[in-house]
Amino acid sequence: MIDTPHKIDSFFIFNSNFGPKEGDELKRILFFYPNQINTDVRKTQVGLCEAIVRFMTTFSSEPCEALQTQSKRYIFFQPEKNFWMVLVIRIPYATKLSGDSKDVVEPSIMQDFMVSSYKTFRMFVGLFKDIPPEDTYGICEQFFNPYITSIDVSNDLSNIIQGINYLPLEKNSFFKVICFIDLLQVNYPQFKCISFVYNDQLIWNGLCKDDMLTLYQYLVHSLLPKQVEKEIQGGAVTAAERHGRFISPPEGIHSDEDLKKLNKVYLRREDDNETKQYYLVIYRTLSATVSFTVDVDTHVDFATFRALDTFIGPQLSTIASSIGEQCTIHALQNAQIASPDHKFLYFNKLNLAFKTSTPSNCMTPSAAVKPEVLNIIAEIHQDHKSLGKYGEIIIKTPDEYWITGKSSNDREFYVVMQKNANLKEIADEVKRICEMQMKGIFFYPM
Repeated sequence: MIDTPHKIDSFFIFNSNFGPKEGDELKRILFFYPNQINTDVRKTQVGLCEAIVRFMTTFSSEPCEALQTQSKRYIFFQPEKNFWMVLVIRIPYATKLSGDSKDVVEPSIMQDFMVSSYKTFRMFVGLFKDIPPEDTYGICEQFFNPYITSIDVSNDLSNIIQGINYLPLEKNSFFKVICFIDLLQVNYPQFKCISFVYNDQLIWNGLCKDDMLTLYQYLVHSLLPKQVEKEIQGGAVTAAERHGRFISPPEGIHSDEDLKKLNKVYLRREDDNETKQYYLVIYRTLSATVSFTVDVDTHVDFATFRALDTFIGPQLSTIASSIGEQCTIHALQNAQIASPDHKFLYFNKLNLAFKTSTPSNCMTPSAAVKPEVLNIIAEIHQDHKSLGKYGEIIIKTPDEYWITGKSSNDREFYVVMQKNANLKEIADEVKRICEMQMKGIFFYPM
């Protein structure tokens, strides 16, 4: 659950067209969390939000995004026509008494998680409008209930921006990955959209940018943590883990019956914006995970997957061991230059590349940052005009936190420091950190 003073009061999805008549109000509610809330409270909550949505249309053609009352904050998202998702956050009592909103979660952070939940739903289930109305309630319950209960919004820099953590490799290791993918595509042309992830870092992407972000978040925040937990509980590395295994479906592929358990996903085709359905296959060896897709109209039997297992396993195991050695060296080097005096965040809008000094993932514990600082960075990120194409902004909080934001060519770089210093000293320190950590990735204007 959310690791902040803020708790999810409720989360619900509604469509007013599902119950237009008086007395049919419950039919409008496709999903409601928590489950124990009685029907009268549900109808009151949704009715209030329906009124707010209709009221706001008299002032703007843009959909309502957020509303704050004395005790709650309502965050709205309209993913499809007539379908609304609403996340309600309780505001801490101390905040209400003092009138100080610095500890209130920035709406953009929570809305990003809500948008992410819809994109995951769209990838694995499809569009709301394409689901038969009578099936929508059960499908939403099955998908969103475990999703919303697993949300973890800790006070961490990695929660501000939804991005992809890339793993830079030296050229020989990267060449091995490319050769492996090329061989896989030549020998098994029916398997497409190949992506390669090591731990929680992406090395190769075979999907469009938006779909890769959704799949990456599913892997890093849902599927792989469960696999890592199994591996830790299992103790020593088993032969299957060393030589590889299919982890989607979860129990592997051992017969033709297991092929029926493959996940189906909706992905955008390369030539247009239309989506098409594919089977999603995920294979893992040690800390390396390869995912690829198969057209649902393609006939693939168990013998093909058995041959694929024999082909991938040994090669991927060798590559994973090589990457692991390189990552160990990089970790030692980073430990030498890491400083507890500052935290940084880098984001590239063009390829969604994301890097932070405090990565939050299934393998590395995160380091907390004050909600006030997170909100300031989130506000700068949302307000694109504040930095411009090339810009810099430095903010000092009363408790000696310095927050610096820099932009250059759709790249953003943020640094947080808590120290007693003047403006010039902070600017010089940020420049040094940028040059040391980015190593030519972040460019200054000429």
